[in-house]
Amino acid sequence: MSTRPNFPPAPKRTKSAAEHDRGPGTWCHAAVRLGAGTGAVVLTALALAGLTGAAAGAGLPGTVFVSPSAKAVGAGTSCATARYSLLQGAIQAAAPGSTVVACPGTYHGGVTATKPLTLVGVDATIDAGGSDVGVTVPVPGTTVEGFTVEGATGEGILVVGRPGHPVTHVTVSGNVVKGNDLGNPTGGPISSSHYRECNATGNVPGDCGEGIHLMVAADSVVSGNLVEDNSGGILVTDEFGPADHNVIEYNVVRGNVLDCGITLPSHSTKAFVKGKLVPAAGGVYDNLVEHNTVIGNGTKGQGAGVLLAAAAPGGADYANTVAYNTIEGNGMSGVTVHLHAPGQYLDGNVVEDNTIGVNDLTGDHDFNPADTATTGVLVGSVTPLTITVRGNTISANTYGIWYSAPVKVLGGAANSFQGVQVDEHVA
Repeated sequence: MSTRPNFPPAPKRTKSAAEHDRGPGTWCHAAVRLGAGTGAVVLTALALAGLTGAAAGAGLPGTVFVSPSAKAVGAGTSCATARYSLLQGAIQAAAPGSTVVACPGTYHGGVTATKPLTLVGVDATIDAGGSDVGVTVPVPGTTVEGFTVEGATGEGILVVGRPGHPVTHVTVSGNVVKGNDLGNPTGGPISSSHYRECNATGNVPGDCGEGIHLMVAADSVVSGNLVEDNSGGILVTDEFGPADHNVIEYNVVRGNVLDCGITLPSHSTKAFVKGKLVPAAGGVYDNLVEHNTVIGNGTKGQGAGVLLAAAAPGGADYANTVAYNTIEGNGMSGVTVHLHAPGQYLDGNVVEDNTIGVNDLTGDHDFNPADTATTGVLVGSVTPLTITVRGNTISANTYGIWYSAPVKVLGGAANSFQGVQVDEHVA
């Protein structure tokens, strides 16, 4: 039986003043919560709701069961009578809006949600060995819940929109996503992989997309997942459209040693043009990263706990909030912000109420001078940048907050520095 994080229900959240008011190198390449014994509860709830395989077979939303021991002549009303042995086959058979229950067992990867569905794993493993991606979600209104996903060349779970059209209202919850990104096992620059996300782009080594990747997604939720032993943890990007208003919450992101724990980098070159934001074209903005535990990432590569950055001129990464997270033991600073070139926009981000232990274990060499000492929050920029850093508890680092001379940090004095040698250091 897989071990999944079993979190208490999330408290109702009240927006901070910063969220009401907010406006528009090193590379971490770039909510229902299921506990370990939830399978029977899920199936009981489905039965009580009257959702049956027969309804789905009639073209109406219902429940389709899939099991490695399925028989085509089964009634299709339970795991014991499942008709489908392949997860993709069950997805194809289900009517839009249906629930597909993957009963205990192991299924092949390379699965794609081709219509809005709720995919529920009950002690179900997706073995993505030989597949580029474990599960791909290109359609809105889809939920992927309760699976163990492992062994993919690239991402364990990829949520991806279309050029200019983010995929919306997707939920990825209660999964164990581990041991993916096998297309680049060392994390170094390569150009030989058949899967694009594994290959280097300029000086950015390919990370194969990390464990969970939201690529051009909006109004979606990644909640209560255990993400470990991938190249990196959770990635939100904007290659061909915006990535905005997503919530990354209550995840445990640990031991993704080649890259960052949670990364929100802008890969677009069209989000900030001639000094103006173009939010319809791209940008990573108005996302919320809260109540996550981010530990031990990037210790063998270059990886922060949480990274906000832009890859090239025209990138924009702004008005995001990183709050109430526990962050420690990561290769680079607990929260790292990088603006590498003129023509990028990273203003208006908020880092607040986090618990940040010792980080920057391997140093950050992207700016001159480099930061080679342990650091809680680092904001490196070659042009003026304004960021709010307040209400955090930062402990046992050489530097509490390290920032470049062009940076303006608001709220610096409103942090609690415990056992920190220098509260705020201007490089």
